[in-house]
Amino acid sequence: MFSLPSAEAPGIASNCNLNDKSCTVHMGEVSLTLDIQPRPASSMAPLNYQVSIVGARASNVMISLQGSEMYMGINQTPLTAVESKPGVFSGQGELAVCTTGEMLWRLTVSAETTAGPLNTWFEFRAK
Repeated sequence: MFSLPSAEAPGIASNCNLNDKSCTVHMGEVSLTLDIQPRPASSMAPLNYQVSIVGARASNVMISLQGSEMYMGINQTPLTAVESKPGVFSGQGELAVCTTGEMLWRLTVSAETTAGPLNTWFEFRAK
C-alpha cells in the first residue's frame, strides 16, 4: 500500500527548472508531469499549462500560483481534460507583474484521483 502526499506534505519537484524543461514528481505508483510554455515563463504573457498524471485516473485538476517571497494575490487555473490524451489536462494562465523585476513563484497542482487526493508543487523564477 502507498499513500499520496497531502496538503500537509506535498510532493516536491526538486532540482528541476520549469524554465528549461517539463518536470516530473513520483509519488508511490502515481507520477505527475508539468510543462509550461513558452519558456522561460514571464509576467503578463499567456502561459500554457499541461499536466500529465500516470498511475491513477484524475479529475478536478487545478493549478494555483503564489509568490514564494511576497503575496501576489489569488491566481488559480482549473485545467481541462484533453479528450484525445487520457490523463492529460491543459489550461492557460498568466503571472502577475512583480515590482522587484523578478519573482520566485510556487505553482501547486492539485487533483482528485482514484488513488486519493494529489497535491504537489514546483518553484520557478519569472521576470
